[in-house]
Amino acid sequence: MKAGWFSDLIFRRVFKNAGFLLSGKVATGVFGLAYLSLAARGLGIEQFGLLVLVQTYVQVITGLTTFHSWQAVIRYGAISVENDDTPGFQKLISFTTALDIGGVILGAIVAWFAAPLVGPVLGWSDEVIAYAQPYSLLILFTVIATPTGLLRLYDRFDILAWQVVITPATRLIGVTAAVLLDAPLWGYLLAWFVAGVVGGLTLVALGWREGVKQGRLNGMRWSLTGVTTTHTKIWSFCLASNFHSSLQMVTGHMSTLLVGAVATPAAAGLFKVAREVATALTKPAELLTQSIYPEFARLGSTGVWSAFGGLIRRAATLAGSAGLTVLIIMILLGKPFLALVFGPDFSAAYGALVLLVAAAVITISGFSFDPALYAMGRPSVPLKVNVIVVLCVYVPLLVLLTEGMGPLGAGVAMLVSASLIVGTMGLWTRKELRKRF
Repeated sequence: MKAGWFSDLIFRRVFKNAGFLLSGKVATGVFGLAYLSLAARGLGIEQFGLLVLVQTYVQVITGLTTFHSWQAVIRYGAISVENDDTPGFQKLISFTTALDIGGVILGAIVAWFAAPLVGPVLGWSDEVIAYAQPYSLLILFTVIATPTGLLRLYDRFDILAWQVVITPATRLIGVTAAVLLDAPLWGYLLAWFVAGVVGGLTLVALGWREGVKQGRLNGMRWSLTGVTTTHTKIWSFCLASNFHSSLQMVTGHMSTLLVGAVATPAAAGLFKVAREVATALTKPAELLTQSIYPEFARLGSTGVWSAFGGLIRRAATLAGSAGLTVLIIMILLGKPFLALVFGPDFSAAYGALVLLVAAAVITISGFSFDPALYAMGRPSVPLKVNVIVVLCVYVPLLVLLTEGMGPLGAGVAMLVSASLIVGTMGLWTRKELRKRF
């Protein structure tokens, strides 16, 4: 049966592209664990927690204020390419680029001026707030959504595979220097900042180069005139997809901030370690999502709905099986791994780690629901599901359980919300597919 699955051209291409990304993410995961390990040992649990909170604060602001316009590039770009509509494609890129630039400017402003207000809630001193403000300028170098969309649209996952290594490799070099120099907190933040700038600018250059190479951006006309006519409902699509991605921030980076606010910076550091390890172990699910979305977009642009269901079932079976294997390994080896890599104090993150990996396994099994619904032009569905579950279930559980259980409580909240989201999304995807037969 599996041999038959992989004889399917689209299914093979999904896993080939995911394989390209995975090759880069393996290196990224190794570098990531290395610099986190060095930072944890070099700073200690309290200072490491502050480093995590500052870095996460900027990530959250970035996620909330910038548009995830790569989804629109793929969704509407696939239609323009299918129709050989170069002017329409250029209007699309003009529109998404304008969103990118406006978002990073807004994000940098918000992050700078919000730091003195948010800092005391997170246990920051005036000195840490003074570090966080200039670090917020990193947001200006995250205009990467449109270039990322171009690379994914044109199946240049090989480029993305090695590009993703640049930031963690640069960060590892910087953190190593900070440890050797016995640098204070600002030295580690500087390493994070420089690495982010280098990685962001590289991705922008590579994405735009590929767009020009494909011929669609030659003689580029920067015009927004008629973009909403050419690309129907693009505003609603972008707003819905951005709001959805922002909600995912709550269950991701925002969780670390909430743990820090409800508990302590040290608890936030423990949760961050657990989350990063769980993310590294389950990264293939995210990579499959990135590689499968262009395939769904192409099928949707040509109306080949019959292939959707089979692609979803095959992907869920393989990804879920792989995730379950990872969970078993982590249950057996998680605690000694944490103590060995991060230090004895961080073995306290074991319970949260197991719960986060279990939540990720559930998410892995349903990784194709979101891109399928986006490709069917229904971004409002994942948005509705996430709004209800995140705001009505996850956040209340996180605050309530973290106060009494620390990082373990945050893990329970994540597991419950993941189960509800994936189950609901699966039923809704099935309903939308039935409408198209």
